[in-house]
Amino acid sequence: MTTDTSEHRNRPTWALHLALYAVLLAVIGFLVLRPESGAAAQEDEPGEEQVAARLDGVDIGYDEALERAAAQLDQLEQQRIQCDLQVASERHGLLERTLEGIVRDRLIEASAESAGLEVADWRSGEMERLEAGVTDEDVDAFFVENEGRIRGGREELEPQVRTYLAQQRFVDVLEDGHEIEYLLEPYRLEVDPAEGPVRGAAAAPVTIVEWSDFECPYCRSVLPTLERVLEEYPEQVRLVFRHFPLHAIHPNAQAAAEAGVCAQDLGAFWELHDLMFDEQDTLTLDDLKDKAERAGLDAEAFTACLEQEGIASRVDADRRAGIEVGVNGTPALFVNGRPLAGAVAYEQLAEVVEDELERASG
Repeated sequence: MTTDTSEHRNRPTWALHLALYAVLLAVIGFLVLRPESGAAAQEDEPGEEQVAARLDGVDIGYDEALERAAAQLDQLEQQRIQCDLQVASERHGLLERTLEGIVRDRLIEASAESAGLEVADWRSGEMERLEAGVTDEDVDAFFVENEGRIRGGREELEPQVRTYLAQQRFVDVLEDGHEIEYLLEPYRLEVDPAEGPVRGAAAAPVTIVEWSDFECPYCRSVLPTLERVLEEYPEQVRLVFRHFPLHAIHPNAQAAAEAGVCAQDLGAFWELHDLMFDEQDTLTLDDLKDKAERAGLDAEAFTACLEQEGIASRVDADRRAGIEVGVNGTPALFVNGRPLAGAVAYEQLAEVVEDELERASG
């Protein structure tokens, strides 16, 4: 597990989201399209001032129902957004895989024709040849590289590993000597960095927007990866921080986020940011004030800022913006809008950064 979620630590599958979405649509369809006394189905939602019920002649407004159900309606809206984005992501991934399959099939057909063989015969013979070329050293290297991610013993898995390595080589052999271009843009969303605190060059061609929670252990574990990216790409990458406190599982996250907003206003966000993550287990109000002083902030100014109206709403605005792009756990990274969930490894993040730099250079 490499991410914390807003409701619990186990992220629901996209299939479950789709099922919930289907139920939601069915309920909405029943409520909105249900005929009344043969009248035409109601197309629009009632206005907030509309009377929705009466009890002993006393009107009950639709606005009262909206107010009472606000929390549940908010959860349903989050589920709808998650489902819409998941479907869009799955659709894009399906098209990418389909294009790769089309290219691979055409290369196989051309190779078989050149060899004067049927496609199935050529493929079978090529796979046998490549699998025979997989050495014990190749298998050893695979198990070392994937240590901790493999379930099962070597004796049981070795035949599958040899086949897998042969399949990888099969693709390489197919593509060797061919110029292949995939022109479909990677899946990305419109992500607004807003006025979030920034590290890195302001004019950098690659922007990483991070939604994070100061009480989230996975957010702390991804920090070395982010710091390394900024060190390796000092002029090419900038990092923007946005708040996403997970209220249900992190009781001090909201207060820490508000402290971060005040630290930003007072010019010492990153100093307090580092202290809060370094000392993640001590984030009570008194702890935050102590950290603010150690971060170089004026104690009175910091306390006065925390008491201002509007600080909490700025945190909520960040959180709402995150929900709109599908954030439901932390950390959530977007590299020029390309989503990466969880505490990703440096290699994974750097690969996306390199791809974005290549695209930016034309």
